[in-house]
Amino acid sequence: MQSAIFILREGIAGLMRSRFTGFVAVLTIAISLILIGVFLIITVNLAEVVDRLRSRVELEVFLDDSLDEAKIDRLAEEMASIDGVSAVTFISKEMAIREFESLFDDQQHDYFDVLGFNPLPASFRIKLRDAYRNAAGAERVAAAIGALVDIGEEDVVYRRKFVVLLEKYIKIAIAVDFLVGTIVCLSALLLVTNNIRLIILSKNKIIETMMLVGATRAFVQLPLFIQGMIQGLVGGIISALFLYAVLMVGSIEIPGLISVSWRIYALLTALGVLLGLAGSYTAVRRYL
Repeated sequence: MQSAIFILREGIAGLMRSRFTGFVAVLTIAISLILIGVFLIITVNLAEVVDRLRSRVELEVFLDDSLDEAKIDRLAEEMASIDGVSAVTFISKEMAIREFESLFDDQQHDYFDVLGFNPLPASFRIKLRDAYRNAAGAERVAAAIGALVDIGEEDVVYRRKFVVLLEKYIKIAIAVDFLVGTIVCLSALLLVTNNIRLIILSKNKIIETMMLVGATRAFVQLPLFIQGMIQGLVGGIISALFLYAVLMVGSIEIPGLISVSWRIYALLTALGVLLGLAGSYTAVRRYL
């Protein structure tokens, strides 16, 4: 118990003796974690936007006017049994007119008065399961529906270009997030490592004396680990508080602009501790 208290006290004392380097390390970790936090927030909110966009990925299957009710019911059952299909909704010619009216207000009266009949076809609206709301999944479902009797490939319509572009930009966003996050984390790790290295060099004689009189490696290393963890913890708390304050001000100016879970703040704090510990461990292994 006494040795644990001594190790903890020695770790804190080491931080007090190297205030400037410790301050630089904490500031560096905080700035690094702020950048990581910004990208995390952007990524989470981007994922929510992408989910909303993917939920709108639907297939429209237009039907020939010659199909009777029995064939329509059979097609509905066959489409519902296809892998990837979540729901099948029948849109009659009358429902299609009502949807047209809701989109174009009163303009449709001119069109239908001139034509003298309803030109809009009946159709099925196909909702996809979550795993199929992508380019490959939608294409597989479209091909399976197009192969059914009384349905042709040209009768199955969905926004192919939109889905492909959506997938492309999602991959780019993930790659950029991963690259930036990796660079920022490595930068913070190197600075913490360098700070602990300076502490080791400044205490070189003391460490040699401690080991000569029988101190174990763990007894020498643990205070350095504690210093790194405290630096990381303080840096993580500063970054979480800074981002919270900025987002609070932003939400006052533009309500509902960005949604942030408390888990992100907790993650930044935990990540700060891990960065500090990893930097200390790297420095101790390399220089002690």
